[in-house]
Amino acid sequence: MNVLIVDDERPAREELQWLLQQCEDVSVLGEAASAEDAQRMVEELGDELDLVFLDINMPGIGGMRLAELFDERENGPDVIFVTAYDHHALDAFNVGASDYLLKPVRLGRLQKAIERTRQNAASADSDAEVVEPTRRLNRISVNVRGSYEVIPVDDVLFFESEDGIVVVQTKDSRHITDFNLKFLEKNLDPEHFFRCHRSYIVRLDAIESISPWGAGTYRLMLDRNTDLGVPLARSRATDLKALIPWNIAGS
Repeated sequence: MNVLIVDDERPAREELQWLLQQCEDVSVLGEAASAEDAQRMVEELGDELDLVFLDINMPGIGGMRLAELFDERENGPDVIFVTAYDHHALDAFNVGASDYLLKPVRLGRLQKAIERTRQNAASADSDAEVVEPTRRLNRISVNVRGSYEVIPVDDVLFFESEDGIVVVQTKDSRHITDFNLKFLEKNLDPEHFFRCHRSYIVRLDAIESISPWGAGTYRLMLDRNTDLGVPLARSRATDLKALIPWNIAGS
């Protein structure tokens, strides 16, 4: 397992580095003292990186937001939080963390966290194989007052990731689902659904208009009567134009 250590305190990085050397089949590929360095290293390492040990309280982008950004990446690394504070635990698991370790880290607890992450990764690989590329999702379960209801994906206008929770928006309702955007993007039909933003997946035939929204971004309007819409990231505009050609002055 290839790992990255992210902590703004050098002694904490050195201590974790020493502990990881005692763990079987673990290789530390690097260390980062800031969120910016961590983002750069994750980008450079790509699929070679399996796991990030991440502090929560850091200057600039905090660990929670950084974990969200990693989770939104295709094949992004797993995250284990390492912190001196126990009150972030619920938030940590809401952003998809594999585990939550309190400083000072004990070797036995660290080894259990790594093994749990290995098992979760193996389970996720098995789950991903259940939905084959030729078999796309056509129904999805949503949480309705504590129970699960199944709705057709054709009724969905968009999926939105909000504070680590994915919300399903239909024309008449809004519900929570247990699936994350990474899974949905992989298993929804790409001819009908499009990842228009890091936090949104939109149904293509629900788009009624495309409006400039400033700074090279756009707004995809889904219902003119209610101003319901979703953002289109500047980096995704070219891909959408290939699916729905448009010509807006200045674009």
